[in-house]
Amino acid sequence: MILPKKLNKEPLLEALFELRFTCDFPASTILPGLLFSKLDGDKRIEQLHAAQIPLEIRNSDPNLQFSPVSRLVWENFHINIGDRNISISCQFPNYPGWFKFKEAIEKIIGILINTNVITSVNRYSIKYVNLIPSDDLEEQISFVNLDITIANREVLKESFQFRIEIYEDNLVNVISVMSSAETLSPDGSIKKGIVVDIDTIALVNNEPLDMVLNNLEKTRLINKKIFFDCLTEQTIKLLEPIYE
Repeated sequence: MILPKKLNKEPLLEALFELRFTCDFPASTILPGLLFSKLDGDKRIEQLHAAQIPLEIRNSDPNLQFSPVSRLVWENFHINIGDRNISISCQFPNYPGWFKFKEAIEKIIGILINTNVITSVNRYSIKYVNLIPSDDLEEQISFVNLDITIANREVLKESFQFRIEIYEDNLVNVISVMSSAETLSPDGSIKKGIVVDIDTIALVNNEPLDMVLNNLEKTRLINKKIFFDCLTEQTIKLLEPIYE
């Protein structure tokens, strides 16, 4: 399958890169200020709800261990920083395309490499969340390359939500599909449709940061391929693909 370079009718809601790592101290105590001093352009730091929870509780509760403690808003990107993780995200309509997004990821990882803050990497991932709009439930289901039968009944126009893990090239690809979804657009309008969420995860064992840089393109390509594999040919045409 030849993958489109872009889509005229962009279904993207959010693109996110996350890095989980080990370091000698809580990263949330130093990374916000360090990145603020190294990044050019418009920026500001925001404290998030988890900052009010004591570090000892965050460390002991599995549900809080990777919660973002602060956010650095840098131009069109949100950099969420936890005690042992960092994520970079952007939302439509401010998504600049993969190459600009990749440049931002590489810049931040480069800063982390040069400052020797992170000891090793345990996991990294690229996640794209898309909503294909339609008010009609039967049409929503027809957008996706999937057949569901349960209790001897075929799902044709019923609401559903499912999650499945597919392994490819040593990466875990978590596919989540939800019909009858509603999202609030930046202009205040509500969009309805079916959400196709692809989270491509690399589980690694104490690898150096430069390994992540070397595998960014491959990880994104697999994520993109699985997304288009989830769509029917008719849906891809509906999104007006550009191949040049």
